[in-house]
Amino acid sequence: MEMASAFTLNVRPDNVAVISVDVPGEKMNTLKAEFASQVRVILKQIRENKAIRGVVIISAKADNFIAGADINMIGRCKSAQEAETLARQGQQLMAEINALPIPVVAAIHGACLGGRP
Repeated sequence: MEMASAFTLNVRPDNVAVISVDVPGEKMNTLKAEFASQVRVILKQIRENKAIRGVVIISAKADNFIAGADINMIGRCKSAQEAETLARQGQQLMAEINALPIPVVAAIHGACLGGRP
């Protein structure tokens, strides 16, 4: 069964893209390896829409932005090499966001731990 996307893209009339983060079924947003493909779909849509002038990343949770990486995902790593690979995958995704040719900002409220490039 495929997980519902934790990310929603809405392009406003002023051509600012708003990415909302809302991990389904969880009180706080956490970063998970399986989200990489979801984020890449949104990044592709943004790159293809030449009218978009900027991106704002927000949380749809009422009182937090992101609580860091999913600790269970980290706990499932069986070796330091596996954990390092996981970290590099996350860093690569952050680099892809950073490489967008338009400004990207995060509108942070509440807790914001980890997930920085």
